[in-house]
Amino acid sequence: MKEKIKQLITSGDFQKAKEYIENEDRNTLEQVVLELGFDEESISAYSFVCYLINNNETAYYHYLASELLSTALCHLPDAYASALYHAKRAVELSPEDVSLKEHLLLFHEIPEKLISKEEAKAIAQEILKIMPNSEAAKNVLHNA
Repeated sequence: MKEKIKQLITSGDFQKAKEYIENEDRNTLEQVVLELGFDEESISAYSFVCYLINNNETAYYHYLASELLSTALCHLPDAYASALYHAKRAVELSPEDVSLKEHLLLFHEIPEKLISKEEAKAIAQEILKIMPNSEAAKNVLHNA
């Protein structure tokens, strides 16, 4: 099934791929998209996630776009900047999800430092109020 979905995505048949994905769990979607990104370095994986966002904007789809751009496709010019946009939008759509805020901290750790030290500290403090054992947040405050 995953191979069929990948083939549909890489051929640009996003509607049909979406129909297949709707019958699967989130894990399958993540696997398909990340495998296309890592194994084939396919920008069509990102285009498909954008298609999903256009059809039904959710924090999860924005997180998936951010994850794809900040890992599998990070070698593309300005991929981290685009990933940051999606990470911030995910937090806007689901501000109660601490894991999304933790994901934002990545953008302070990368060489480009797309999130300033001050912003990273503020995010880390927000996280620790809700989740006192967050290692990601503790690391930011410890290294700041």
